[in-house]
Amino acid sequence: MPQAVDAYLEKKNFQEIDRIKRGIVDLYEEDFFKIDPSGRISLMFESIPAQLARNAKRFTFYYVWKKKVRDKDYELLADLINSRTVLPCYHCHDPQFSLSQGKDPDTFKLYLSDTGLFVTLLLKTKTGVDESLYARFLSDTLPANLGFLYENAVAQTFASRGEDLYYMTWPKLDSTHSYEVDFLLSKGRNIIPIEVKSSRTVFHASLDAFCKKYSSLVKEPYMLSQKDISHDSSLRTYPFYLASCIGT
Repeated sequence: MPQAVDAYLEKKNFQEIDRIKRGIVDLYEEDFFKIDPSGRISLMFESIPAQLARNAKRFTFYYVWKKKVRDKDYELLADLINSRTVLPCYHCHDPQFSLSQGKDPDTFKLYLSDTGLFVTLLLKTKTGVDESLYARFLSDTLPANLGFLYENAVAQTFASRGEDLYYMTWPKLDSTHSYEVDFLLSKGRNIIPIEVKSSRTVFHASLDAFCKKYSSLVKEPYMLSQKDISHDSSLRTYPFYLASCIGT
């Protein structure tokens, strides 16, 4: 957001930046209340960082208001998506023909269209954010796994160039756990699977399983992390800032 950038260039004060971003969030929520005076759209919007932080496989309405899903909830969701403040990422249950044909409209994640505002929602308190918290946040010294934040940044990067967002999960054999590929991109007749790692880990079991399962479709698998550029016959590793180069 330009106002936040100007505040940083002028004062380099994160509390002032946070104040500006909180004001933008407040304006969003005022507009949500004009569409839905009950406040349910606003609750959905505010729940996004928490839902992603849970490492859940999908966005759930029940997490927002502890009630069964209703047809009205999907109408409100459509209003939220049409506001362009959020980015839907749909589960693809079968990518063999095309990602859009395998789209499951009832299974999805939501990301924010602006990662800076995502951070503000994530750290939101009534009294504002302490300067030292932002410093620890930027230096990656918070005692928390911030993989979901990096996912949001990658989702914003892909969406900004017009990509539809897809991901995929499927069960592991003889296990209660699942494989998950964070993003799938189409490249001609091929698919590019992408896994996002917040750490410098070298493990990528889900990517390996996907490449084995859909070997005839995979063009180049990528892992985005804090590591430098590297590649071998089975994987390309890019730092996060090169996400925009994938699939171009």
